[in-house]
Amino acid sequence: MLFQIAWRNIWRNKSRSLVVISSIIIGVWAGIFILSFSWGLYKNNINESVYKQLSHIQIHHPTFGEEKDSKFTIQNTNKIVKQFQSDNRIASVSSRVIATGMITSPTTASGVKIYGINPASEISQIALNKSVREGSYFDSGKANEILIGKKLAKKLKIKLKSKVVLTFTTVNSEIVSGAFRVGGIYKSKNISLDEVNVYVQQEHLRELLELKSSESHEIAILVKDEVQLDSIKNDSRTIVSEGKIEDWKELSPELGMIIESFNLYTYIISGIILLALTFGIINTMLMSVLERIRELGMLMAIGLNKRKIFIMIMLETIYLSALGCPMGLLVGWLTVAILGKTGINISMFSEGLASYGFSSMIYPALDQEKYIIIVTMCLITAVLSAIYPAYKALQLNPSEAIRKI
Repeated sequence: MLFQIAWRNIWRNKSRSLVVISSIIIGVWAGIFILSFSWGLYKNNINESVYKQLSHIQIHHPTFGEEKDSKFTIQNTNKIVKQFQSDNRIASVSSRVIATGMITSPTTASGVKIYGINPASEISQIALNKSVREGSYFDSGKANEILIGKKLAKKLKIKLKSKVVLTFTTVNSEIVSGAFRVGGIYKSKNISLDEVNVYVQQEHLRELLELKSSESHEIAILVKDEVQLDSIKNDSRTIVSEGKIEDWKELSPELGMIIESFNLYTYIISGIILLALTFGIINTMLMSVLERIRELGMLMAIGLNKRKIFIMIMLETIYLSALGCPMGLLVGWLTVAILGKTGINISMFSEGLASYGFSSMIYPALDQEKYIIIVTMCLITAVLSAIYPAYKALQLNPSEAIRKI
């Protein structure tokens, strides 16, 4: 009987009930949208870092990461790369020669990180060729061709075909300089890296550093399925027993922290939205109670005890939430499904976003677990919001309530 009475009560004032249901729908939708947008933003940053810069796994000499000295190399690189290429779990492997030095133009100089790469390998590894905006991607065939970032080119006041000089230290601690010609200018999604990373032919840099043909500083691995990352990392120790093997979370701890902190972020954002929703539900249900003081007093007078009055008001709130939450969930899911394919273009903020490694095209995404968390929190919020109005109803004196005009 109480279930029927509570159901009829919420539709006695349709406008008010629809306002509460709408606010619940909007609250659930807003929570889903904000979280999906945030995760899409972070996921984009993670993907850009992994697939355009770090790769899933990097292997270095144990001391190279600390000293950054070119003499700390990985031996027998070609043999190691072939072993990794034979593993069908691995999508791409490339070796790199790395040096830290200065790049000098006719007008100024700047500190840079010099990558000696195999151009063909890096096409499948970090798709570097797709970032080229001017010139070509090592198409000239010349050994002294260099690829630099657009921001660095602007800083050095140079353009295509300009001559620059790279100065760095060899493995024998001797300072050496090499003249290079700008063959291409690239622009990635991370402007801060564009200013410091330059790319040259691996063999030419290896000669300047006085390295052997089988020596490299870094081996980068891109896996097909990230679920297998840990097993591939463990298996790598049998191939490179003396190297330091790190996955992308170890190479960039801030990216791993994003994932770990996102669960907390889910509760914080949902809590803020639902807190605002709480006051709306309390206000509406309290108005409903105050408008029915005489009616509630009559029910108490004919024998309906306070426990049943409390349950009736709680049921009214639960009904409203049971109608609003699924609809909000559906609208939120549809929004994420549609925008997850079309994306959200925020190119007006592209310069600012790029300086932090974010893309201007965001594809919202959200795990099923987060949907459940948001809906659960919404239902709990609705129930808690009904406690105070129900408590106020219990404080009514039947004899006084009946006389209320």
